[in-house]
Amino acid sequence: MQYVALFEKDKQGYSVTFPDFPACTTCGETLSEAVDHAHEALAMFAEDLVERGKILPEPSEKKKILAQTENKSKKAINISVKGDGTDFEEFELVMHTHLLERIEKCCRKNNISPADFLAMAARKTLDSDEFAE
Repeated sequence: MQYVALFEKDKQGYSVTFPDFPACTTCGETLSEAVDHAHEALAMFAEDLVERGKILPEPSEKKKILAQTENKSKKAINISVKGDGTDFEEFELVMHTHLLERIEKCCRKNNISPADFLAMAARKTLDSDEFAE
């Protein structure tokens, strides 16, 4: 299913709301990061609802949402979600123990998970065109 996410520029970057899920919000320093966070937030929120026996609502129409006065200045993007626990995927990763120890130390210091650390590093690299020819 695809649900509308509304992106609004603010002092810290972008805030994200979902009209079909008012309790689900997220943000990002850049639009790209906010879009990534929107995918993650909606997937976790929908999965939690389904696990609690709730039925996901029918998605609202983007045109109707953008027609509302309070949404005129916001950017709307459709975010896909399965809501059945398959939006996230586990994978195996092999790296040198020295690098892994550095990552784990950084994660402890900043109170983040290794998965969040790697996601942040991946976003930074993807946004920088590090591997552009």
